[in-house]
Amino acid sequence: MSSAPQRPQRTSDAIPFQFAKFASFLTVDLGFTPDEESFRQEVRGWLDSNLPPEWRHGAAGGYREEEETEVQRGWQRRLYEGGWLNLGWPKVAGGRGATPVMQAIYQEEMTKAGAPGILGRLGVTLLAPTLVAHGTDWQKETYIEKILSGELIFCQGFSEPDAGSDLAGLRTRAERRDGKWVLSGQKTWSSGAHYSDKSFLLARTDPAAEPHRGIGFFLVDMKQPGVEVRRIKQMTGGGEFCEIFLSGAVVEERDLVGQPGDGWKIAMTVFGFERGGLAQAARFERAVAELAALARERGAGSDAATRQRIAQAQIEAHVFRLIGLRSLTKAQHGHAPGPEASVTKLYWSEMDKRLQEAAVGVEGMYGALAPESALAIDDGRWQYGWMWAQAETIYAGSSEIQRNIIAERVLGLPRGR
Repeated sequence: MSSAPQRPQRTSDAIPFQFAKFASFLTVDLGFTPDEESFRQEVRGWLDSNLPPEWRHGAAGGYREEEETEVQRGWQRRLYEGGWLNLGWPKVAGGRGATPVMQAIYQEEMTKAGAPGILGRLGVTLLAPTLVAHGTDWQKETYIEKILSGELIFCQGFSEPDAGSDLAGLRTRAERRDGKWVLSGQKTWSSGAHYSDKSFLLARTDPAAEPHRGIGFFLVDMKQPGVEVRRIKQMTGGGEFCEIFLSGAVVEERDLVGQPGDGWKIAMTVFGFERGGLAQAARFERAVAELAALARERGAGSDAATRQRIAQAQIEAHVFRLIGLRSLTKAQHGHAPGPEASVTKLYWSEMDKRLQEAAVGVEGMYGALAPESALAIDDGRWQYGWMWAQAETIYAGSSEIQRNIIAERVLGLPRGR
């Protein structure tokens, strides 16, 4: 975006304040500057030269977590060599110093091009920038380049069977013995743990401390004795979510990030990198366009109820883009995300459920087929997307949690008993 919302332009002192306040919305510039559009063309040009057609996917209705791992690894290497994976980092940290708008443009163009995911997504998007902020010189020199290049794949070890949304309730223990840390406990919902080399993991270092204070942030070798990974088979048929069992796993002192009680603070930094809105707008707009095409192909476009659901999906996707632009404007002016970020998470997860339900309905009896069926439409991606959408209102903060945050911290409503 080229500018923040303008002040109301009063043409006369007689204009009521409320009208002037409304008029301010009429002066919002939703375009991009020439430099930003030039950057967009740079991204498109690089994609045309470096993204093979066979690596592009339609992603109709959703995406698969378990795409071909070697494709994801190879694509990550190309992005690393092209300097795209640390785009928004400060130049002194080896990045390009790209603005939030440029980063959003980059993500949008990747989605439009059908680019595959990268194998080390969690390490690149969450851990590496966290190490830039909190890591020691040794940790930065040892890990960051290997994380970006895909040489080291990290998974996340935060959630536990009894500590999901209430992360402060985690029970995994870290005890200092002979100058090292020994970990015992269980983690769950650790995406990609079965192929990861290491994990960035939270463990309780001081059981007597307040829940948010006695937690450490560790970098754990997943290939050592004392670490067992079990895959969890989901209704999608995939098994990318895993459980991690720790029984005497050892972590060197140098692999503790920050101080032994800094884990909660560092985890909040990680969550700050996890949230985002505009980057997904292109995904939903594309899905709506493909839903409309599916309805035409299936002859469902003549049904008034179907047309209404597609129109509603189009409206909601456009509103989501506007929400993203609002958040992007705030970030562009240096403001950190606040509790209103919960609006974004709640909106897109509930919206996607409605979109996927509409798509499965348009497929008619074919919508009841398993995604892997030879007769499934679009290789079963709509059914797969529908199943994933059921989880979207739970992970990264359930819809119930998001509504509570919005009610209490955004609207200022009293806390319920």
